[in-house]
Amino acid sequence: MRKKRRRPEALLYGLRLSGQDGLTLIRDIHRLILSWFVFNLKKIEHKPLSGDFMLPRLFLIFCLLLPVQAMAERRVALVLAAQDYRHLRKLDNPVNDAVAVEGLLSGLGFEVTVETNRDLKRMRRALQDFREDGAGADVALLFYAGHGVEIAGVNYLLPVDAQAGTAEAVAGSALPLAEVQAALASVAPIGIVLLDACREDPWGGGGSGQGRSAVELQDAVDQPKPGLGRVGRADGVLFAFSAAPGEVAADGTGADSPFTEALLRHFATPGVEVRTALTLVQQDVYDRSRGKQLPYIESGLPRLFFAAEVGELGERDRLLVAMAGLPAELRAEVEALARDKDMPLAPLYGALMSADLAGKDRSARAQALVQSAESFLRFRAQVQLLSADDPKVAEFRAEAEQALDLGAFDLARAALDKAAKLDAGARDALRDNYRSRTLSEAQTHALAASAAKADLRYDLAMADLTKALALYAELEGPDLSRPDREAYTDLLWDQGDLSRNIGNTSFALRSYRAWQDIAAARVAEAPQDADFRRNWSVARVNIGDMLLLQGVLAGAEAEFRAALEVDQDLAARKDAPLKWRHDVFVSQSKLGDVAQLRGDLAQALALQEAGLTVLRQLVIEFPDRDDVRRDLGLSLDRVGDLRKLSGNPRGALVVYNEAMALRQALLARLPDRDDLRNDLATSLDKIGDVFLALNDPKAALLRFKAEVALLEKLVAKDAGQTKWQSDLAMGYVKLGDARAALAAPSEAAELYAKALDLRLKLAALDPANADWQRSVALAQSRLGDLAFKRQDYVEAERRFTQAQAISQALAKADPGNASRQQDLAGNLDRLGDVALMQGDPVRARDLVRQSYAISADIAARDPGNVEKQLNLVASLVRLSIYEDDPKPRQREALAILKALQAQGRLDPGRAGWIGVIEAQLAEP
Repeated sequence: MRKKRRRPEALLYGLRLSGQDGLTLIRDIHRLILSWFVFNLKKIEHKPLSGDFMLPRLFLIFCLLLPVQAMAERRVALVLAAQDYRHLRKLDNPVNDAVAVEGLLSGLGFEVTVETNRDLKRMRRALQDFREDGAGADVALLFYAGHGVEIAGVNYLLPVDAQAGTAEAVAGSALPLAEVQAALASVAPIGIVLLDACREDPWGGGGSGQGRSAVELQDAVDQPKPGLGRVGRADGVLFAFSAAPGEVAADGTGADSPFTEALLRHFATPGVEVRTALTLVQQDVYDRSRGKQLPYIESGLPRLFFAAEVGELGERDRLLVAMAGLPAELRAEVEALARDKDMPLAPLYGALMSADLAGKDRSARAQALVQSAESFLRFRAQVQLLSADDPKVAEFRAEAEQALDLGAFDLARAALDKAAKLDAGARDALRDNYRSRTLSEAQTHALAASAAKADLRYDLAMADLTKALALYAELEGPDLSRPDREAYTDLLWDQGDLSRNIGNTSFALRSYRAWQDIAAARVAEAPQDADFRRNWSVARVNIGDMLLLQGVLAGAEAEFRAALEVDQDLAARKDAPLKWRHDVFVSQSKLGDVAQLRGDLAQALALQEAGLTVLRQLVIEFPDRDDVRRDLGLSLDRVGDLRKLSGNPRGALVVYNEAMALRQALLARLPDRDDLRNDLATSLDKIGDVFLALNDPKAALLRFKAEVALLEKLVAKDAGQTKWQSDLAMGYVKLGDARAALAAPSEAAELYAKALDLRLKLAALDPANADWQRSVALAQSRLGDLAFKRQDYVEAERRFTQAQAISQALAKADPGNASRQQDLAGNLDRLGDVALMQGDPVRARDLVRQSYAISADIAARDPGNVEKQLNLVASLVRLSIYEDDPKPRQREALAILKALQAQGRLDPGRAGWIGVIEAQLAEP
């Protein structure tokens, strides 16, 4: 018979391994344990679960959440650059190269020291400091950019005070490469030397004047040879030269040399060994130089090194019946508008029913009813203005007007159809004049809308756009000229974008669909009309965007795939313009977003990287296009997001830093662009997230502070931009997370409350916006976290219950959305923690089991997603606390970790979890 001991039903609060929640847990673990003991001392009565609780299980989870810093290798790097030579030809790019490489290596976990434009004495001093400061490291790396030369079989790096007289003078004033090799050997067992130093003609007397190597000195006995020579034996060190032995390398015409540009592209390639990464660098330079430059690699590394880890009633009667069933608040809306417009009620009620506006959000409904009112008033004015010579036509028009006053749209249209048939043979002259005046009025409204937008009066802009579009809609058909049809679709595009910016996704969707319908009709008339085929494709992408915001993943995916098919066909045409080729990137990226939301990380990354490849090529071909460079930043963000989700935060940091540098350069050139400031805020947000994931809340705090400062200025400048408001709310949450991680709960609570206030206002504007609803739940959860930590379980339960209600509704609406399912699992865990601390372990266990079922399903759907697998490990360990025999759950968790390790996909900082679980399994 097994002996049972009473165990505390303690549950480690917030066991979530991804993002900042896990980091918050690390800092609060001791407080939670103390909370349990306080709970016990109060002797709160409850029925204990069967089986034993062993304190080591608590220790197990504690250890799982601690980063295993001792197991992470230490990496150090010295970056040298020389370009302002005193006696030799100056260079343009080495310092730029050094700054770029510093960012690259920092993102890979290196402790980086940068020295630029040093003389020989200070270069040697930097090397000695590197020996002392880096001693005991696991990996040491040196990068040098500047002039280099080989004299009498010896390779030299030339400091800024290198002499130009004789070979002997040059050698005596230069740093032998052997000293660098010796220094690296004394610092770490693995040394890497990256030399962008084969630059042509430092004396300025020969060559192209664009390189980094040497030609002959006329009076030298041992003449310097072009380029650097082989290094011979290189035990423990890998050398990578920017050119082959005896050959020269270009300094480059851009911000960096070709070799450094290739390093930035390939050195941090995830999951490849360093020699393979440098082979990518080598061949990239070779290809882009068209065979003129081939980097050279010599390796004596003792082991593998990975830089980046891996009815029958009539119409009128039916309307009246429907009106009777409307709630009072809807009736009040219609009545107020009818009074304002001095018009009958029935046309508005008819529009309300025919467009199914009762189920729409209030903002979208109001916009649509205004459009209906304006159309009615315009119709009435036109009837009065355009008199009919034929008494029968006048009779039919009066009949239509009367029917419209009663909300009988079908009767009105039938009467007008009769009048139109009578007019058919004699209307041409009148119609031509009418069309001309209608187009003129529409164009005037379009201009007024532009002026209103420039004054940030979005309500006036929307009203004028609605008027203009109603006029165009009257004229739409085969007789509408191509320029007028293009102007019509452009206005629909504008209306959709404006609706999106003010947070009305439902009305934006309606605008984009109207745009797509017009384009589709034109394509049906002329299938070879490439411009309208593209117009149709862009409309589909915008429709997909709105469906994505509303959480309709299947619908969004169908729109994006339809667009991509057309985009690829157009881009394959000879002499396809930039915008057609750029469309391919957009559609691929959108499909990647859908795949990510579905939890298919591998497909998402493949799609995003394909889009990134398209953009990099376009940047090369169109270097002056700032819009393409801006999109490159967005693409880098997406790739970084997926690297981070794959358990490679440092790899994410590499591309996030590249995106931020690109945005800073764009903003420096275009300082009046607020959209670029918003992009920069995005970079700060993403980099801050990585620092939180790397357990560096101070560094994260600096980034989030800068982000919030930028966004507060943008919102103050233009409060109508709901995207900026949404971003600011998230900035407050992130800043609060950093404050919480730094043990400042009161400041964190204040920031979370500000975020919640903003988000509640946004969600009220557009209840159909799933992202805004989700963000409300997030802020509620954060406030609940703080309440839990201060042992205010009643307040914590209130917050968590509100968050859980939202997350459950969103998850039910879109079962295929992995992010929403994970949100639900997290809130179930939180409610379980509260139940436990309030003395209801049975309910706590049930909630944890529900959470586990969700996590297991998500992990099974996407076995290649490291974060989802690690979330499952956490859920298994958490669930084991409630089991009579915890070992089966622990073994399952261990098997997942070992499989990830065997595949090379387990973060070294989490490898220690394996030993901790094994130790627990070894206990009797």
